[in-house]
Amino acid sequence: MKYSYTRLKELSGTKKTPKELAELLTMRAFEFEEMKTEGKETQLEFSILPNRGHDALSHIGMAREISALEGKKYGELAISKLDLKAGLKVEIREKKLCPRYIGAVIENIRIAQSPKWMQERLVACGIKPINNVVDITNYVMLETGQPLHAFDADKTAGNIIVRKAKKGETIKLLDEKIYELNENDLVIADSEKALALAGVMGGFDSSISKETTSIILESASFNSTNIRKTRTLHNIITESSHRFERDIDPNLAEIAMVRASELIKKIGGNNVEVTAISDMYPKKVKPWQIKLDTDYVSSLLGEKIPVSRMKSILENLGLVIKVSGKILDCEILTRRIDLKTQEDLIEEIGRIYGYENIKEQAPIVEVKTPPQNAKRNFENNLRDILAGLGFSEVMNYSFYGKEDIEKCLLKIEDHVEVANPLSSEQQYLRRNLISNLLKNVELNLKNFPKVQIFEIGNKFCNDKGKFSEIPLLVGAIADNGANDLLFFQMKGKLEALFHDIGIQSTDFQISNEEYKFWHPTRAARIMINGEKIGRIGEISPIVLKKYSIKQRVAVFGLKIEELIKISAQEKQYQPISKFPTVERDISMFVGKETKYSDIVSSIQKNGGNLVKNIELFDVFEKEGEKSLALRIKIGSDSKTLTSEEIDALMKKIISALQRELRVRVRK
Repeated sequence: MKYSYTRLKELSGTKKTPKELAELLTMRAFEFEEMKTEGKETQLEFSILPNRGHDALSHIGMAREISALEGKKYGELAISKLDLKAGLKVEIREKKLCPRYIGAVIENIRIAQSPKWMQERLVACGIKPINNVVDITNYVMLETGQPLHAFDADKTAGNIIVRKAKKGETIKLLDEKIYELNENDLVIADSEKALALAGVMGGFDSSISKETTSIILESASFNSTNIRKTRTLHNIITESSHRFERDIDPNLAEIAMVRASELIKKIGGNNVEVTAISDMYPKKVKPWQIKLDTDYVSSLLGEKIPVSRMKSILENLGLVIKVSGKILDCEILTRRIDLKTQEDLIEEIGRIYGYENIKEQAPIVEVKTPPQNAKRNFENNLRDILAGLGFSEVMNYSFYGKEDIEKCLLKIEDHVEVANPLSSEQQYLRRNLISNLLKNVELNLKNFPKVQIFEIGNKFCNDKGKFSEIPLLVGAIADNGANDLLFFQMKGKLEALFHDIGIQSTDFQISNEEYKFWHPTRAARIMINGEKIGRIGEISPIVLKKYSIKQRVAVFGLKIEELIKISAQEKQYQPISKFPTVERDISMFVGKETKYSDIVSSIQKNGGNLVKNIELFDVFEKEGEKSLALRIKIGSDSKTLTSEEIDALMKKIISALQRELRVRVRK
């Protein structure tokens, strides 16, 4: 808001220069924006935050602030009481939207230019002078913070009615534009038509002109939320709406009405007379009490401020204070709407006392190692390992829509529905993490031939009304160059992950999974020590088609809490063998029913401790037969094996495979 330095000086009695005043207010209250000269007036502009708009968007409110900052009480203006007179009927139909309405009929006015001093102060505050009546309403608004409006009484039809706009109702406002009103808009009307858009702008047809001799002066209070909605809907920003949006004390309406009436009598002509005043105020707002604990003040501010100083600061702000030991009984005047709690009062004490006057001191805290968050540390370790294996982390929303559920062939009844979703695409909590990962794969395959991503997050289950939340680690691979080996590529990545977290023995059991988004023959349970901890497999081509993905996609899902239980906290050191190892390959034809895990078990059983590692490096299918190629690493921890010993071991392994699993080893 733009303020007149001259008027602030008159009201507060300050002896500070404009520059000194700007520095004081910036340090303790409001940020200074600009200072410039307008004729004989000096204009000071400050940025007033919304929580202080109800009192500081006025010269009197700012003068009170200056007085408090200078350590003195503000000398309130002498305002007489409202003298009610019959003759004007006011009907408030929307009491929640208009808690108070004062209307006054003032007659025998002579419309002319306002005095030069008033015009200069209006210009200094950024308002263009129009005529004495309109200028007085603006001047009093700038002085008290209460917007006013004047109607030409001869252009109205009888009584004042505060109501909501009718459907399709239109009004021509002072900007000479015609607006179609919303049924939630509040209007000031007479018995025939709308006269003004309440709290925003007056109507053109009832405006003051040179021929005006009688006016109806309005001083009212309106609901801040409704004013904001109306102003936003019609894109009208005015000085009135700016103040009403920030909430105004209903008791201020009387002060502004009395002040404006006195000024109109003074400069509106010799025979000006207030012939009727009506005040509709059904539910009066009264001061409220707050008990302030002075020990709490010192504790929160970190400074021992004397009780007498606290009392003086609050009294200078206009509060009524009574001291009861270490408790201050504070009566809050209705103009300070922002003061509701002890903390609000402590903030006032702190800023007036000066935060720069509070001595700095190091906090007294116990120095100790913070407790470890085992789950978070484990998840961070997983991230590091997967990044080393070539994966990139993604972070998706925990929601998806009905379309995603249908694409993955899931059941809607198994999901938790969000009560107030932001959109239809976020209507349900995700039942799995794979749906969103497939979206990521689809997007990235447009730019890259290979995608390796993972996500750590929660899935949300609804098991017949029993809700649960399960942390998961899920990963996906799509690779144009490894379609046939994609499952085994993912399996190798997982085995490397398990090795790094200290899990030595892992079993992959081929199974028909309950969820239809898995490929019917390329999916397996991941078993560790007989417990299922997750799944690995390829996504069904039916599902991939719904996501417009032409490549195969392999995914895995692991329960993080199960991994934490079985992972080794400390790695066991194993020395590198002093003796060399050799690698031998076996290529074989296997039947459809033969499990890869059975082949591995047979090799380990017959090879014993001499078999150090088994790696599947090729898979080939032709005419219903599957060909597997395995590489076996053989070595001893106690000696160097001879070629005869290695050949004998391989012969034993091959014989067992042929005998037990009916495989045909290719020569």
